[in-house]
Amino acid sequence: MNELTDFEKFIYNSYLKYSRFGLPFTPRRDFSNIDDNIVVYLKKISYFLTKYNHISVDEYFKSFVEIHKDEKYPQLDFFYSRLALKTYSLYKKQQENRDPENQFDEIKNGFRFIGNFCIENNIDIKKYLQHKTGYMYSWLNHYREHRINPYCLMELGNVVQILDGIQKDEVSLFADNLNNTFVAFKTRYMNSTKTISLVKQATKKIEDFVKKELTQK
Repeated sequence: MNELTDFEKFIYNSYLKYSRFGLPFTPRRDFSNIDDNIVVYLKKISYFLTKYNHISVDEYFKSFVEIHKDEKYPQLDFFYSRLALKTYSLYKKQQENRDPENQFDEIKNGFRFIGNFCIENNIDIKKYLQHKTGYMYSWLNHYREHRINPYCLMELGNVVQILDGIQKDEVSLFADNLNNTFVAFKTRYMNSTKTISLVKQATKKIEDFVKKELTQK
């Protein structure tokens, strides 16, 4: 029962790191005498984070510190709850609403994901916004799961127009007022020369990379 995987040990040390609220901490290396209750929750959290592997372990435990700055850090069992997931979602939304020029790393990572997705699905980058998984646009799922940054989409087509063509009850499954949200993203994008330059260059680079990879298949 006390045997933990390396991933579960990593989860526990991530939890310890943020429970210190920025103070120095020493990662736990000896797990031989760890409490059985902790093991149970580590295995539950591990299962959850493995199932939803788009969630960053580090950000998952960091999110409580960022969203609930004045509250005591919760016990480990909190992180296997709907409230923990909601806290993480609020944190990601907070990050997303920063100035786009402070999101360049997320934008670059999003382009890498889009490039790999297009190669795996044998589609040109310009067809990404039209690709569907089941009945729904794939990019909507990717956005909901925080696999892509919204600014990655700005040179691929008219996202707002696509959203306007989806039934409102279907769009609401992904987020409230998503149309207005992307209008705001577009406005911020158009007001940031540096972001426009980055996104245009990255779009062209990924487009060329995907074409090259697809021709070699």
